[in-house]
Amino acid sequence: MSEITPSELRNDSSRILSRVERGERFTVVRGNTPTAEVIPVQRRQYQTRAEIAEAVANLPVVDAARLRADIDALVDSDVTFDE
Repeated sequence: MSEITPSELRNDSSRILSRVERGERFTVVRGNTPTAEVIPVQRRQYQTRAEIAEAVANLPVVDAARLRADIDALVDSDVTFDE
């Protein structure tokens, strides 16, 4: 991550933001103290309903009763208090 001063950011913001759009990151340093970061915004990646349906189409069917029995076998549901 490159370091820049507040005055560099103010005087050359267009060029710096163009570089940020290409994925670069900057730390704004005032004196010797890092004070801010200028980083690209992470864009959300959306999936269409068709893409989601295709992705889950081959997942195994869950037997709810068997899943519950497996969980019950692993987890002690008795609550006890030590006196």
